[in-house]
Amino acid sequence: MTTALSAMQRDANMCEACGVKTKYVDPSGMQHSYCGRSCAGTRAGKATSECLLKGCSNPRTAAFNGFCSDDHLKKGGRVSPLPASSGPKTQLQIHYHDGTGRTKPNAPSDTVHLSEIPSSATVFREFVREWNSKWRSQEGSALVEKVYEISYPARISDAQDKYLHDIEATGQTRILRTFHASQCICDMGTKGPTLCEWNSCGICNVVGSAFKGVAFGIPYNTGRQGKGLYSSRNPASADWLATSCLSSPYRVMIACDVVLPQHLDKNTSVVAGDRVVVRVSEAIVPRFVVMYTKQT
Repeated sequence: MTTALSAMQRDANMCEACGVKTKYVDPSGMQHSYCGRSCAGTRAGKATSECLLKGCSNPRTAAFNGFCSDDHLKKGGRVSPLPASSGPKTQLQIHYHDGTGRTKPNAPSDTVHLSEIPSSATVFREFVREWNSKWRSQEGSALVEKVYEISYPARISDAQDKYLHDIEATGQTRILRTFHASQCICDMGTKGPTLCEWNSCGICNVVGSAFKGVAFGIPYNTGRQGKGLYSSRNPASADWLATSCLSSPYRVMIACDVVLPQHLDKNTSVVAGDRVVVRVSEAIVPRFVVMYTKQT
C-alpha cells in the first residue's frame, strides 16, 4: 500500500507533457503543470480546435466564431462555442475605447467584456506610469505594449462589491494593485481582445472566470502559503510565472485589485513580502490584461 501511494505521489509531481522531468516549482513555491516552457508549448499545440460544425475537422477560427468558414458558420449558426473550463460561462464580447479612454456602447449584460485601450488614451498613460513605478528588477525594465480593460457582468461585479462592503463593515480596508501571471497558452494580444478556449491557459481561465478557476479549471494555486490565489505587488516578481506561447511576441499578465481587511487572518488573506495571497475569488478582481516585452 505504501509503495503504491509513493508511486502515485511521484506521478503527481511529474510533468504532464513529457512525464520524465518533475514539474517546475517557481521561487514562490508554486508548482506548475509542466517542467518548463518547451513542454507547456508542446502540450498547447495538441489542444483541439476543430470547426464547431459536426463532422468537420478543419481548424476553427475566431473570425468565424469557432467555425472554419463563413459557409459552416451559416450552417451551424445555432451551435454555441464550448467554454474553456467549468469556470468561464459567458461568451466574450469586444468593444474599444475612443481616444479619450471612454468606452463605446456597453456590452450585453451577461458577458465578460474586454476593451482595448489605445496608447493615446489617458487611462493607458496612467497605467504605464503605475507599471513603471512598480516594476523593480535588476534584469532590466519591461515595455507595456497593449492593455485590455476587463469588465464583468452584474452577477460577478455585484458579488465583488458585496465582498468589499462586508470587509468595510468590519473596519478599515486596503485595496492593493497586484499582478498575477501564469502560463498563457494562446497568442493573446495578436488577434484582438479575445479569450482562448484552451483549458490549460491560465490567463484566459482567470479572466473568464474572475478567479473562480485558474489553469485547467482548478479553483486555486498551491504555494508556500497553502491553497489560494497568488499575486505580486511588483510586476517583475510576477513575471517569473509568465509563460507565453512561441507564436506570440508578448508576455502577458493580469493587473488586479486585491481587497484586504484591516487585520489580516491567514485563513482569508496573507501578505508575505511582495506576495499577496487571498482565499476567495471575490477578494481579487482582474482589472487589466497587460501585454508587454522585456527590455534589457
